[in-house]
Amino acid sequence: MNDRRKGVREFMGKRKVTILCSGFGLGFYIPGLLAANGFKKRDIATEVLVFESYLEQDKRDHIADSRKAYHNDFALANFSARMPMDIRGSIDYAQVELLLEAWKAEERYEFISLSGHWGYILDLYREKMLPNPIHVDLLYVDSDLAPSWKSLKKYHPRYDEHYYNACLYDTDKMAIRYEIPVPLGTPLPFESRKRRLVVHGGGWGMGTYQSKVPELVGHNYGLDIVAYDWNEAKPDPDHRYWMNDPEWCAWVKSANGLHEFPPYIEIAGEDTKAYPAEADHHWLFDVASEAMAIVAKPGAGTLIDSLASETPLILLEPFGSHELSNLELWESLGFGIRYEKWREMDFSVDVLKEMHQAIKNRPGERMDYVDHYCSRVTLMKG
Repeated sequence: MNDRRKGVREFMGKRKVTILCSGFGLGFYIPGLLAANGFKKRDIATEVLVFESYLEQDKRDHIADSRKAYHNDFALANFSARMPMDIRGSIDYAQVELLLEAWKAEERYEFISLSGHWGYILDLYREKMLPNPIHVDLLYVDSDLAPSWKSLKKYHPRYDEHYYNACLYDTDKMAIRYEIPVPLGTPLPFESRKRRLVVHGGGWGMGTYQSKVPELVGHNYGLDIVAYDWNEAKPDPDHRYWMNDPEWCAWVKSANGLHEFPPYIEIAGEDTKAYPAEADHHWLFDVASEAMAIVAKPGAGTLIDSLASETPLILLEPFGSHELSNLELWESLGFGIRYEKWREMDFSVDVLKEMHQAIKNRPGERMDYVDHYCSRVTLMKG
């Protein structure tokens, strides 16, 4: 028994969990950083990597064009979400080989992937490490397969054969399995919140959020609107405009060589201010935590913000079938309401309070995903 404990201690001493994100949407990036913080609190080292860093340069250069096109045309974005893509033709394999050799030299054994695009690279590494096994969690932050996972499944149907499927949500039971907390203490009670709504279109500014602003303005709510670019911001005394720093890019490391939360800007005319990135969470979480509701499409990051801050969602048109599944889950749990239904209720504050209470009093153990991971994987290695 003493020898076994010594082995576990030695394993824990050199342990590093590699968290594989994507910059395509902040919902496949921010949760990875939050998980990394969770491991750090448990004295487990991590490295966060972003898939787009390992694309061929010309493919990477076109991402900004896609982002702008999807922002301008939500129907096009939804069409693209239904079209499978074989990402293998876009990967820079020379750069990937250098990465895999570095992992092998460091004896990396633990991985968490938030994007299906990493599946092919993980398979290459698994083969390189044979006969030694690696452990991979495929972390699904939506309640159904997002486009990267659907594409992977189409071209590689048995992609999860050697890996662990870690699902935050159980759609069969309409329940939450695991949560990714945001480290900000106790959520504000509803009575202490400002009569404000956060309005946004996710990390890429997609969807119908802009069209709802004129209607919301007339119902006695202050608005915190996340602008996609400077042209969208029209600040006035009742409505604040915010923006991720447009110079920031998820797959470009910061000056200290790490992937970090985005810096941001509060747009207020002559009083416009730029702020550095927060150390352990996305800045928008602070704004959402003081609001009565979030008006947004049901992306993965928005669900995490809603749970952690106990802020209900006013559900806008989803992006893809995975976000439709998210919408149905939040609606079923009583954590969100479709915008059209809330409008029929004359934008009721009482409805928002009921949903806040539903989130606050949600059943279950509230199992932290990182705790769940550590209990499984430590036992496996020990």
